[in-house]
Amino acid sequence: MIRLKLSNKSANEGVVLDLPATPAEVSEAFSWFERIGVDPSAVRIAGVNSPVPTLGQYILRADIHDPEQMKKLNELAEAIERMDNREWDIFAGALDAESINGLDDVLKISKRLGDYIILPNVKTDTELGRILVDTGYKNFPENVQPYLDYRAIGAEYYAENGGAYGPGGYVRRKSSLEQGQERRNALITLHLATKQAECRLVLPAEEEELNQAKERLGIEHFTQATITRVEFGKPYMDDLIPKDCICVEDANELALGIEEFWQRDGEMLKFLAVLSVEQPETISDALRFAINLDDYERITEGTYEYGQSVLRRIGADDELIDTIDGYMDFEKFGEDSMVEDGVRQTEFGLIRRCSHPFPEETQAMQMGGM
Repeated sequence: MIRLKLSNKSANEGVVLDLPATPAEVSEAFSWFERIGVDPSAVRIAGVNSPVPTLGQYILRADIHDPEQMKKLNELAEAIERMDNREWDIFAGALDAESINGLDDVLKISKRLGDYIILPNVKTDTELGRILVDTGYKNFPENVQPYLDYRAIGAEYYAENGGAYGPGGYVRRKSSLEQGQERRNALITLHLATKQAECRLVLPAEEEELNQAKERLGIEHFTQATITRVEFGKPYMDDLIPKDCICVEDANELALGIEEFWQRDGEMLKFLAVLSVEQPETISDALRFAINLDDYERITEGTYEYGQSVLRRIGADDELIDTIDGYMDFEKFGEDSMVEDGVRQTEFGLIRRCSHPFPEETQAMQMGGM
């Protein structure tokens, strides 16, 4: 995926070396110079051809006689082979956008293309300014847009964000905020749209990220945008959490809660069990159950142990329980107590509501799986 033209100043001709290349292929290329009477140690890279148009100027000075440099050139060629057209364009622009001080810098960028954004076919300040306005990133009333100085808008954005106009479009490094949002585990992803723009919002999000989304959509409140798609990043949530009548702020609070549940042993299973019994009608209902999760108990014991735990709940100590052991049917007592407490069987385990039992009308159905 990289074609090198090898030559030296005194040679009228050169030889082509395609990378990645084996040691034997490199040796064969140098042998050609020996056959025409040229000292192989004087051979240098005279030209570079690759799908990444800007690459040549950055690897032209690589030392092909250094085994480590050749190893890195081969590694670079293999990386380019794995890229698609879009990644070639990003790589080309990223090389021009960064300060490159050698082959190591080139290799490092090839491995971090996900850190960059490309606006395809945008190659001037004017084109950049126009796409910023057309997508709603820069919000201007429609009646003034024909009179805007798009070049100035693009130049201002370029000065603030850096980057480069590469062969495939404008490429810049993602901000730390953008990179942080993408690295974060996306628990809920909302796709929002207005007449002017579209936006993908990964939750949970910080206040600054929420404000940036509003700015891109050209709105003051999320109620002014339409949620076109909702995605959940964890199993089962897609079936248990409604996707209708979603409030962005509530969805973000719910995502923060879910993030916390995943960090505490058994809490996520408890929340899923609660959702499967309570069956929320809106995402705001799901948030309410998340906030009140301490009102629920996930039961991991059998009926025998549950009977003993009920006795402890009403004041019995271990000494009393040991005393009556053998004279009391803890298992039957536990089974009856589960019914009385409104314990439900779910695919995530047994669950009960502490403040008051689950409604009796669905209890028989839920207990049928116990």
